[in-house]
Amino acid sequence: MQALLPQSWTRSGIRNPVYRSLPLPLSGATWVTYADLPDDYSLSRVNGDLDALFPEGFLVRGCSEKTAGILEQQGSVILRTGAEAVLHLQNGHFEKKSLQKLLQQAEKKGRVVEMPLDAGNRIRLRALQRQARHGSRPQLSHVFRTYPFEECRCFALLSRTDEWLAAVTLTMRADFVAHTELMLKQAGSPPGIMELLLKGVFKRLREEGFCEWSLGEVPFYHLREQRLRRVRVEERMMAMTAELCRNAYDFRGLFYFKNKFRPEWRDVYLYSRRGISLLTLVDLAITTRYGELFAQGLLDAVTKPFFR
Repeated sequence: MQALLPQSWTRSGIRNPVYRSLPLPLSGATWVTYADLPDDYSLSRVNGDLDALFPEGFLVRGCSEKTAGILEQQGSVILRTGAEAVLHLQNGHFEKKSLQKLLQQAEKKGRVVEMPLDAGNRIRLRALQRQARHGSRPQLSHVFRTYPFEECRCFALLSRTDEWLAAVTLTMRADFVAHTELMLKQAGSPPGIMELLLKGVFKRLREEGFCEWSLGEVPFYHLREQRLRRVRVEERMMAMTAELCRNAYDFRGLFYFKNKFRPEWRDVYLYSRRGISLLTLVDLAITTRYGELFAQGLLDAVTKPFFR
């Protein structure tokens, strides 16, 4: 099996690698957000490219421990940021009785269809983003692969009238290893809609011979567990901030939803070639819009008692 790429990085039939990066103004670091690589491009070659492009150092998020180890050099740092829920396609992840009952109720509401991401379907996908439960809140940036769509697959759950009730988009991190980018459903949609969509995608990927499918990262999950490994000061800070702002970003709800499928939980890391400071974390919070989301949550918590 190919080495697992960082989350949202992909391999395709292109001839030369394309790296997308963002400067982080406070810390002076460079964040390599996404990359499109040729099919046969190894992580050791990626390492050489990044050293040449960013000699002052760089950040990569969404790494597995093994991937971070391949990138590792003297002076580099890895920071655990959460955990991802991985489904093994040869296993039964939808056999739980309560889940089966929910799926039976939802099956009457629609059908799962893979949708080509042409211009019309991109418009429908963006409309679904606006109609989603948290569509009116600040949306995270550079965390999910929303652009470009060319390397994404899209599956939608369509109603009897072909209305988009829910959708997920996927990228491929290695041969027969899929990763979830967007997971959206209409606000007020019937119970079990997203579970039914995921079951349909799971079935399709298994038929195509896929080995693994990641439902994506739950940020801050596992950061407070100290039994398995030493916890860095920065990890403690992130965990404390997440607890204070959990009304703004419901990472616990995200964990409980993904955990119902009985996944394997794997730690996810932020890798830095030049160290990770408090300014680096502030930069990332601003650039990803986590900071804006937390601020909105705090504002809602303060003003809610006065506007009931």
